[in-house]
Amino acid sequence: MSNYRFSGHETFQCRHFWLKKGYDFLAQNGDVNSNESLVKLGVGKNMVASIVHWMKAFKLIADGQFNTPQEKLTQLANILFGENGLDPYLEDKGTLWLLHFQLLNGNYSTIYKMIFDDFRKTRVSTEFTSRQIFDFISRKLILEGHSVSENTLQTDIKVFLRNYLPSHKKDSKTLEDDYSSVFIGLDLISAVPDVLVDGEQLFSLDYDKKSELPEAILLFCILNCFEGQVSIPFHEIQNEVSDLFLCNREGTDEKLLKLQEKGLLVYKEDAGRREVQVKETLDKWQLLNEYYG
Repeated sequence: MSNYRFSGHETFQCRHFWLKKGYDFLAQNGDVNSNESLVKLGVGKNMVASIVHWMKAFKLIADGQFNTPQEKLTQLANILFGENGLDPYLEDKGTLWLLHFQLLNGNYSTIYKMIFDDFRKTRVSTEFTSRQIFDFISRKLILEGHSVSENTLQTDIKVFLRNYLPSHKKDSKTLEDDYSSVFIGLDLISAVPDVLVDGEQLFSLDYDKKSELPEAILLFCILNCFEGQVSIPFHEIQNEVSDLFLCNREGTDEKLLKLQEKGLLVYKEDAGRREVQVKETLDKWQLLNEYYG
């Protein structure tokens, strides 16, 4: 039986600047449960809880007991957001792709992988409504003996959509808030213009070649997902990594060929079976440094 986790975000989608602010606060020995966190982070109590939630969801801080706040910070967090961090303010779109993968691969916030992977693969069409997501997850939970309140699940779906899509409301304050959402620039989900189904907006999961997904970020995720493996079948890369980016087989194929041209791996087909061979000496953290460097 799977362990599912819903809510925790306090109804707030993740903003661009939150991760750096949260990192700096913890790196300076800050206690997120103290009143100083409200002052130093410049947000209310619920937003502090939301920042912690998203840092855990992106695997930037670990979930557990630690002697000091700094011990919570993961290697990826230190590399991205620490002193001389590679991309502390999320200016490189590759970082957003990486955080998206972390969110789905970590499964701290269950709904993300459930929608991008399980839900998408059950559908003939890439189009969907919020209600269709709700019905799918509700049925899955019932079949597996889990329960979650209707309000909790509906709120999770709303926050999910706000992380990837602006609401295009007319109020300027709302617009500023919406466009600060972390994943809007990835164009993974789109609203189908002027189309409603049973009174609900129709959306689409944009499954294509993902030309803007950097090959190095894809390779980092492959190395992270298949750590210690030298030979990796193409279909496993597609299922475990590329599909989470909504990158189709053609896109994966093109990126692997480019990585082979750079001498980072061997991509071959033997008796109709495609596989990738990586060097045992290839270090994912060095790869990340070289990508940003």
